[in-house]
Amino acid sequence: MLHLAIAVICILGVFFLYRPFRQKRSSADPPGPRPHLFIGHTLQVPTTKTWKYFEKLYHEYGPIVKLSLAGDDIIVLSHPGDAEELLGRRSHKYSSRKPLVYAGKYQSKDQRLMLLPYGEGLKKQRSAFHQMLQPRVIGAYEGMLETESLQLLADIVATPERCFHHCHRFSASLVFTLTYGNRLDDDGKDLAAITTVLENFVTDTYPGAHLVDTFPILDCLPNFLAPWRAEAQRKHVFEAELYTRLATNVKMRQEKELGIECFAARLWDQQQKMKIETEELAYIAGSAFEAGTDTTAGTLLWFLMAMILYPSTMQKAQAEIDSVFNADTIPGFSRMNDLPYCFALVKELFRWAPAAPGGFPHSTDTDDEYKGYRIRKGTMVIPCIWNMHHNEDEFPDSYVFNPERFMSKLSSQPAQDSLTEGHYAFGFGRRKCPGQYLAAKTIWIAVVQLLWAFDIKAGKDVDGQVAEVDPENCTSGMTSQPQKFPTALLPRSLSHVDSIVLARES
Repeated sequence: MLHLAIAVICILGVFFLYRPFRQKRSSADPPGPRPHLFIGHTLQVPTTKTWKYFEKLYHEYGPIVKLSLAGDDIIVLSHPGDAEELLGRRSHKYSSRKPLVYAGKYQSKDQRLMLLPYGEGLKKQRSAFHQMLQPRVIGAYEGMLETESLQLLADIVATPERCFHHCHRFSASLVFTLTYGNRLDDDGKDLAAITTVLENFVTDTYPGAHLVDTFPILDCLPNFLAPWRAEAQRKHVFEAELYTRLATNVKMRQEKELGIECFAARLWDQQQKMKIETEELAYIAGSAFEAGTDTTAGTLLWFLMAMILYPSTMQKAQAEIDSVFNADTIPGFSRMNDLPYCFALVKELFRWAPAAPGGFPHSTDTDDEYKGYRIRKGTMVIPCIWNMHHNEDEFPDSYVFNPERFMSKLSSQPAQDSLTEGHYAFGFGRRKCPGQYLAAKTIWIAVVQLLWAFDIKAGKDVDGQVAEVDPENCTSGMTSQPQKFPTALLPRSLSHVDSIVLARES
């Protein structure tokens, strides 16, 4: 045992000594902080809220910054023009992902869309997503979105103190219905199991979560020196059994019923054409569920916080809604174009609190050069959405939640086409969120119906005082959402409540 441990230490030592000399900094490298010997910036990059560190680097070194983590190059982009050029126009070079040993190789068996490198597997899965989520198809889901949003209103009327739970249930049930063709039981085993999978995935993909992803050479260790490997494999068994059962249930229903319309059903219909095995099919469907659930719930929670912090904005949006819908009529998609301020509010929500503020990293498949800087093959390129959304030249007073900044842009284009434009929340290039149009409409209907039904105020703390709400108090992972805070959602009138109850019963 002692000899083996010494051997491992020697291997790591040679690795760290060799990498800096092999990848010696050249005059063509982008600027960045001075690295430590052998380990680069590994100890300088925080393990929480990395976007705040990227913001500091942006102000100190400019919009293109280079870091090195244990010999791996990282470039952080803070200007959308650079991201659009590299990740968009040169997407054939910048659409891969750095392999994750823990979450990719062992936990997902290289079957998760979000973690796939660029290649045929990614193209195959994105093609399946595109068929389900392209703009011309989204209109068919509007009735379902309105139904789930109405359920959210009814849940809040019944138990307003559980509004955080209701937002998560709304998001999970909606995406579950789209993926598997039936609604998610609020207290059933599937909700608990799916929540566990989501929490594991968000935690295990965060930079620095597992040492083996920073130092892949550790994957050479035998099992008794790498207990993390068995842990990741246990997680795989759990989630693979869950996703396979859910997908197989859809296939069994297809054999008994006609006209089942959901993502998993479409995958089963195309299984032979796509040449995918059952577990891969199950993971494709599961990836659809994972991608939409956590981010949608988080965005709704940020919305609640924004309305508490900016009550005049809430009142202006409510006045616009009241000019179109009375207390007896629950808002729907049929009058979208009549609510321009609400469109601007949703766009500002995506800007003010992006679901993934640090950005999802891309990886280069080949050497490249940009603005005189050398970008080596295998470099991780991160578009920092937080920095882009806090660029004072494009978004003055960027820390202020202000829908007015989008109003002039809305006047010259159809409102329903604009929710995904004017900000960078959905990413860039071939890795841009495939569900962006569905996500935008989901948030819009929930926001408009919540504003129609409730006044949103800060709740009281344990001492009975009005609680303070702080945007800095948030989770830190690949995605971010507010930590739980006291809220008070008060029905705007008994007529609003009656309309919700009547619509829910019918």
